[in-house]
Amino acid sequence: MNTKFVETFLQLAEVKSVRQVARQMHTTPGTVSMRIKKLEEQVGVTLFNWNHKTLEITPKGAQLISYAQAIMEATEAFKNASSTKTHTSKLRLGVNESIVLTVLPKIMRFLERLIPGIQIDLSVDLTTNLKERLILRELDIIMHVSGDQTATPFFSSYDILEFPQHWISKPRSLGVDQPLDQLLSKQFITQMRGTVPYELALDTLRQLSEKYGLPASDIRVSGSPSLAAMISLVKGGIGIGIMPAILVKKELLEGELIELNHPTIPATKVSLSHMRNASPAICSTADLINKICAHYCRKESRHYIRFVGDKSAIQYKPY
Repeated sequence: MNTKFVETFLQLAEVKSVRQVARQMHTTPGTVSMRIKKLEEQVGVTLFNWNHKTLEITPKGAQLISYAQAIMEATEAFKNASSTKTHTSKLRLGVNESIVLTVLPKIMRFLERLIPGIQIDLSVDLTTNLKERLILRELDIIMHVSGDQTATPFFSSYDILEFPQHWISKPRSLGVDQPLDQLLSKQFITQMRGTVPYELALDTLRQLSEKYGLPASDIRVSGSPSLAAMISLVKGGIGIGIMPAILVKKELLEGELIELNHPTIPATKVSLSHMRNASPAICSTADLINKICAHYCRKESRHYIRFVGDKSAIQYKPY
């Protein structure tokens, strides 16, 4: 059985677009269709229902996905068995902005130390875009916000970090113990509309407004297109930031900003994901990133960031 046919089947089952699969596999739509037809002849079942508008996997085809994944995993293991390399020499890493502003420098520094000659191709994007690029195999590993309801059986994904959310303000605007019912009439600034942090902040503010008998329609929440813009707006006194305090740790320590003493917003978790049939090199590198994150969190206060990954990584020292 041609493993290229099996790989094409798996990608088409996930993407559901012949043109997209052709593009990511650097071939033509006709070749993709031919591979699927040949594979159907070999296994003796129809894998997809085709028409001019949609492409759907058949029930029989869906049953064969786990077997196809096993074939690709075995093939990858066979290839790597003949190699002396433990890790990948090139890593296409996708992260969100919160990772860039916190743990990313340590990840890159230690990966370069632990894997001499590694080439890290970095992408910074929103979670939905990172997941799409991982599916298209344009990225090897992604670090993204979890809980966005877009899980896929093609991913190996687990939580590694947790960012507590805090109420942050300019000291001249408010006091740390400003009554909550007075705060709810203020302008709030948080992460981009439609993201998990935005929805958590909005839901919490609405619950508080109901508790204090205030109209939920009076709650004013602005979603910032970037963390850097959000920080700038809060530092400019435009509104109260609902954000991870670690992003403005320096400003808090210097007194430029203050943290308000009010109910906590649910923490935002960050997951690490790669494809389930990723090479042993990618899986090993993902494990290294998990351990580096544990090391980073051990050096920071749990008030700012928490490690929620594999607890065996806590004592790891990536020296």
